Amino acid sequence: MEIYEKLREKLSATPTGVPEGDDFLEILSLLFTRDEARLALLLPFMPAPLDEIASSAGLELEEAEKLLSSMADKGIAYAFEKKGTKMFMLFDVVWVLFKFPLMTKISGMDYDRLRLLWNKYLAEGIGGNGKAMPEGRQVPMGRVLPIQEEIPNRSQALPQDLVYQYLDEATCISVGQCSCKNTMRACNSPTEVCMALGHEAEFLIGRGMARMIDRDEAKAIVRMAHDAGLASITSNVREKISLICHCCPCCCAQLGVATRHGRYDLRPVGAYVAYVDDSCIACGACMERCPMKALSIVEGENGDIAWADEGKCIGCGLCVSSCPEGAIALGKRVPEPDVPVNIIEWTRKAVEARGVADKFMQELTVKKSGEIENK
Repeated sequence: MEIYEKLREKLSATPTGVPEGDDFLEILSLLFTRDEARLALLLPFMPAPLDEIASSAGLELEEAEKLLSSMADKGIAYAFEKKGTKMFMLFDVVWVLFKFPLMTKISGMDYDRLRLLWNKYLAEGIGGNGKAMPEGRQVPMGRVLPIQEEIPNRSQALPQDLVYQYLDEATCISVGQCSCKNTMRACNSPTEVCMALGHEAEFLIGRGMARMIDRDEAKAIVRMAHDAGLASITSNVREKISLICHCCPCCCAQLGVATRHGRYDLRPVGAYVAYVDDSCIACGACMERCPMKALSIVEGENGDIAWADEGKCIGCGLCVSSCPEGAIALGKRVPEPDVPVNIIEWTRKAVEARGVADKFMQELTVKKSGEIENK
């Protein structure tokens, strides 16, 4: 397993990190053949041209392309063309190594075993040694976008907080199976709810991992997911988001790490928070629908009333549509969440928070075979 331990060590420098132990090494051995693992050790976390990768690996162009394309088909490497040049990279968010491979149908892949191991990983929490990272050591991966219909004064809302705005601006939209739900299988909520936008959508469609949809169907999926009690979660960036999935705490690791392990500091947070007014009749409907256990019934001046804990609320708006009295509304969170501008800023903040910035920077260029062998 030495080659996979080296790969685990490389992936430990990513924004989310990886756990130690035999289970994760087995996951890597299921995803990567030994030849793929060797090549992955050379791949950077930034796009690099095929000829440079082949030269560094000591492979003929055709051989390198075949191996890299196989890795892309399995969802463990990213592939695209830029002005006629074929580019490849190793995903720098380990979460993708969970999500994309389980959206594929690769002959010979032991999906049952892979799901079992990922199930254990998700159930235990994200971070090193199967435990969540210490506070302050990890930047949340996602943020919440409430459904448009639940936002008051939508004309005053910022575009970055509106789920439909991203769908209207997307050049390409895809939808595929949610890997979390199909791995945990802890509820009966809809599973074809994982949407990708832009280049990521093109990649998934081209590799047969998702299907193309138009904006109208995308918005219908958002509304259907909301009706089913699922929260819309996207990347924790303001610009060029690539993912909108619809999540439940019983299956989603981002929500589950809070509700199962009490790590609300790692939960995805939206720009809004729920507020309850005096028309509340304390029926408890909002408590049943809240995915974060953020609502409770407390004693008020005029009797019992629902109350939302801002430290747990993610601003998804699911409670708003559940209230028969219209007593709950979303208001802007104060202070507003600190959302990185783009994936580059998020990555920088994440690796700095984990204390692996220098190590991560060393993985942004193609390695030579000799560098790996001498480690």
